[in-house]
Amino acid sequence: MRYLKVFLLVLIFFLVMMFFVQNQSSFSDPVVLKLDLLLIPEMQSIPLPLYSVMLICFALGAFIVLLMLMWDRVTISSRAMAARRKAITLEKKLNQVETELANLSTKHNETETKLKSELEETEKKLNTVLRASENE
Repeated sequence: MRYLKVFLLVLIFFLVMMFFVQNQSSFSDPVVLKLDLLLIPEMQSIPLPLYSVMLICFALGAFIVLLMLMWDRVTISSRAMAARRKAITLEKKLNQVETELANLSTKHNETETKLKSELEETEKKLNTVLRASENE
């Protein structure tokens, strides 16, 4: 896949270069850019060859795209950091809940054991009382 991308890039570069070489005289024609706004006087640029205007526009577009990509990268990085922070806090809460669950389970087992022993003692006392009442 990487070789295919490189091949396509070289092919596009070759086609663009052929286009510029074959149309060099047209691209060398001078161009005067004008800006006429209502509130300020009309402005004109110095005569520039068409290829220089095209190169300036290309460079300006590339710079704007680079800024947009950097903005997306910063936004995604900040979202990822926020998600990491949230995951850490949720992991802490999970650990606290697991600890509480373990403590409650231990208390439950202790209480259950205590109640069973009390039940056995009560049953023994009841049996003793019943035997005593039967003997009478």
